[in-house]
Amino acid sequence: MSRKQPVTMFREAWLWSKKEERLYAKLCIGKTLHLFSGRSMLGDVRVDIDSSVATHKIDLSEGKLPFADLEFDTVIADPPWVGPQIWDKWEQLMKEIIRVCRKRVIFILGNLIFLLPKPFKLTKIYVVKKISPQIKLVYVWDRTDRILKEILGES
Repeated sequence: MSRKQPVTMFREAWLWSKKEERLYAKLCIGKTLHLFSGRSMLGDVRVDIDSSVATHKIDLSEGKLPFADLEFDTVIADPPWVGPQIWDKWEQLMKEIIRVCRKRVIFILGNLIFLLPKPFKLTKIYVVKKISPQIKLVYVWDRTDRILKEILGES
């Protein structure tokens, strides 16, 4: 008698439902940089280490972004759950995100919260419940730097 192997079905972690993608698209403003983009088409510039739809194939574990200061209005990131490979450079990557982002930073996380340094302020938190036990928390930080707004001629 042959023993049957259990079958477990997993969706790839970086695939969002259509509803999720619509929510994230609504949160993005202006020119958008999507870090760890996977197969998503969200964003004007999509960065991933291994994706057929990424506009830039970059290993973000080094914590460097090859973009100009304040080049993007929004930076959105759904970082992988790979642990130490990128977390030791996380502080450097956060500095780079702040450097390239003019208005809004969005993180999609499982259960962690990251505090983004000034001049960004946490303005919204969304809880996206899924059919599976996974719950995603979506954190939105907006830039509050008055001087930057004055330089850019914004009110």
